[in-house]
Amino acid sequence: MERRLVYFNVQVNDSPSADSDHVDRVQAQWAAHQPDLDTSPIAVIARLGRLHAYVDSGLHTVFRQHGLTRQSWDILASLARVGPPHRMTPTDLHQALMRTAGAITHTLHRLEYAGLVERLPDEHDRRSLLVGLTPAGEALIARVAPLHLANERRMLDALGPEEQQVLAGLLRTLLISFENEQPVPDPVRSPAARPRVTEI
Repeated sequence: MERRLVYFNVQVNDSPSADSDHVDRVQAQWAAHQPDLDTSPIAVIARLGRLHAYVDSGLHTVFRQHGLTRQSWDILASLARVGPPHRMTPTDLHQALMRTAGAITHTLHRLEYAGLVERLPDEHDRRSLLVGLTPAGEALIARVAPLHLANERRMLDALGPEEQQVLAGLLRTLLISFENEQPVPDPVRSPAARPRVTEI
């Protein structure tokens, strides 16, 4: 059965096609109704957004088999790759992972409850705490990392090795331009969200 989507208030015929994707059809419809509108950015930005959804779904398939989420994996992996003693400050995690401080704190609570991380006093700053991997966390990383990377390779199967290198280079160039302008993006908030009240 033919499936129809609405994109930018435009009805899009989303029937399968071997040589076009959803974004091709979106651009074609814009061209038909507003031919003077330059939609070239959509070719990149819309595809990045749609691919993000597919990648997140694909990653979740493996993570949930081990009781993890994308965010909990990112925290554990960040701690693992800095090397022994596998410790970082919550602020460093927040900046490295581009998540809100609240989201990081919530996930750390869950990981600590599961026995995968622990909070330790910072020897160089008694006012601060460090987050460290526990032996159970290290064991989980060692077990899941090969499965996770195999899953990522599977998701890239449509591209050959050289194509993957070209794509990685283009994405690196684009990401560097964003990082130079703003190292950490501002969090996205709903327009209806209430302002946060800070207690003094």
